[in-house]
Amino acid sequence: MNIPFRRITKTPTEFNVTSEGITLKGEVYFTERNLALLEAVLSGEIQLTCDICAEDFATMLNEKIELLISNGIYKGFNETYDVVEIEETLDFGALMHSEIELIRNDYHSCESCKNNERN
Repeated sequence: MNIPFRRITKTPTEFNVTSEGITLKGEVYFTERNLALLEAVLSGEIQLTCDICAEDFATMLNEKIELLISNGIYKGFNETYDVVEIEETLDFGALMHSEIELIRNDYHSCESCKNNERN
């Protein structure tokens, strides 16, 4: 699902994107000129690899995502939100996949390895 940046308004626009059993659902709206706020939840089951034993395991996602979307280069710094720079079109599918990859690239341990670490 894509939306041209110029079609984003101060009234929240809802979106819902699903891929491979994972859903990104939320809304996007203008907060100020050339900046839109995206508030969403990334949910569903994801397959991860344990960084200790290298076994694959499934876990449920329920990640709150809040991003500022900038049409073009963002000049400045925002202490509250990460800023995503786009060119004219907001691609929710690409955004969802990049968030999933950020999660996959984090450190993960399966339940068995977590239990062994506690003992």
